[in-house]
Amino acid sequence: MERSSEEAREHPAGGVRAAVSAQLRERLIESAIKEFADHGFEGASTRAIAAGAGAHQPQINYHFASKEELWKAALLKLLSELDAEILTTPEMTNRETMEAVIAGVVAMAAKRPELNRIMIHEGTHPSERLEWLVETQTRPRTDALFGVWDDLVEAGEATPIPPRLLYHVLVGAASLLYANAPEARLLFGVEPSDPAIVESHSQALVTMFLGAKPKKRRTRKKGRR
Repeated sequence: MERSSEEAREHPAGGVRAAVSAQLRERLIESAIKEFADHGFEGASTRAIAAGAGAHQPQINYHFASKEELWKAALLKLLSELDAEILTTPEMTNRETMEAVIAGVVAMAAKRPELNRIMIHEGTHPSERLEWLVETQTRPRTDALFGVWDDLVEAGEATPIPPRLLYHVLVGAASLLYANAPEARLLFGVEPSDPAIVESHSQALVTMFLGAKPKKRRTRKKGRR
């Protein structure tokens, strides 16, 4: 049956093809995230990535110029999700901003342990990929964080950890539980992604880095003598 001209305008074939193509691209990225997290860049198989996405290997070449471009797309997706988890506003105090950063990093580690696993794979040896990751993604984020941290330490509101150590101390403390989830399940019989555990973990790190939250001073109401 032929479609009417009105139907053709509402559902153009090009639009459908574009939507299908975009969906396939997203499936390839998701499959690549798992493969790169499990095996690192060198060990990752584009054949396995295609199979995981329900695609054929040549379709990777259609959507991405190279295996490295697919790796970058996977990292950018994960890092954009991390940014979305860190809920800050200009009106926040430095402590509130740091609390939001810690909560966001922990939440992302619980939802997407693949990010930390990929970072560990990549950070163990020099490469052009690592240089790209550090210079275009990690350094801009840490530079912004260090400014807030320096102010907190100077004000005596944070554990005096040098900024150059802060990044790895925070990321390690926030992510190892989820990156090593199988070990945690065997060792403690817990599910690390349980929201109660994620919240408890986040609060523990806030206390470790920033100390207990100062209690608001209660003002005494004047009463009759």
